[in-house]
Amino acid sequence: RNGRIRCHNLTPGHPMNLWPMVSRNLAARRMRTALTLLGIAVGMMAIVALMGLARGFERNWGQTLNARGTDAVIHRITTGSPIPAPFSEEVAREISALPGVQASGGVLSALMPVENLPMILITSWEWESYVWNHLEIVEGRMQKGGNEQAVLLGKSAAQMLRKQVGDSLRMLGTEFSVCGIYESTSMIESGAIVVPLGVMQSHSDNAGKINFLNLRFDPGMAKAGGREICDQVEALHSGLSASLASESARQNSTTQAVEGMTLAVTLLSMVVGLASVMNTMLMSVFERTVEIGVLRAIGWKASRIRHMILLESTLLGVAGGLLGVLLAFLVRELLYFFPSIGGAIRIEIDLGAIAFTVMFATVVGALSGLYPAIRASRMKPTAAFQHQ
Repeated sequence: RNGRIRCHNLTPGHPMNLWPMVSRNLAARRMRTALTLLGIAVGMMAIVALMGLARGFERNWGQTLNARGTDAVIHRITTGSPIPAPFSEEVAREISALPGVQASGGVLSALMPVENLPMILITSWEWESYVWNHLEIVEGRMQKGGNEQAVLLGKSAAQMLRKQVGDSLRMLGTEFSVCGIYESTSMIESGAIVVPLGVMQSHSDNAGKINFLNLRFDPGMAKAGGREICDQVEALHSGLSASLASESARQNSTTQAVEGMTLAVTLLSMVVGLASVMNTMLMSVFERTVEIGVLRAIGWKASRIRHMILLESTLLGVAGGLLGVLLAFLVRELLYFFPSIGGAIRIEIDLGAIAFTVMFATVVGALSGLYPAIRASRMKPTAAFQHQ
């Protein structure tokens, strides 16, 4: 302080650990260090959250198909839309008649605003198909027939819409009565509105169309994996995609879109992190020109100066990564306080995402410190003293 530099324990041969000096250097510039950490942490938080969102959707979609007992899903080949375009029920009947298919169920779904919610899943299932069998009605009853103007609400959907059995619900331009509330192991279904397929088709422009076909295989075909049927469907109908239940969640366009956003945010975070940490370290080197000159004058090697600067930048990266992970957990819990969000999505943060994020932040921190470290190690004592 006051222009004096503490040089005790800095002699060339002294076995001093660099950690105390590094921590002192970072603590001496608290505001700049804090802002740098915050910049890294926000980027890392976005990476963790998006990875968790993709994993959560994939897991929930898998739970949905497992709950229904579905072995394969057929839909149009899409280009990023979460809900595929509809196709004819005639095509669905041809597929359902293929050898090895035990049962099928047509599905027509849409994402749209309903009353106080800006977006909710409305899904309709082919009446008397096996798709209905897994629902557990906890209040009220199921529809009495495939044409009844009544809806079933998942428990999460009922909470978000603030509806009970017997209430009316306006959607698709019509008043529907709530005949029952159901429970499902799938979060996607728990936050959805369910109507018979015929009702959905009659209140939309999709008469005679569906956008998903669920297939259940014969026991023998199911044991064999069912890949043969999927290949046969795609060969007969070039515009359709056939996926086994184990593959469908991974190949879903929503999962792929979130993974694409994760990649974009990762690249952006790398650029921002590199610029932020490099700027911090360059400013630190500039402000410590005299100090570095003294260290060089008393015998510190250029390699030790490089190690010190690289250690500081790497520590910034590690700390920013850990802080980003903590922020991701915090933001996730805050989002769950909003029923319209918490009832529709799940952010599954696993150890793999945490490890990747911390390692990524560490690499960004180390790379950011390379140029400042090289510049500091090439500094001559005479030039440093002239700087003062």
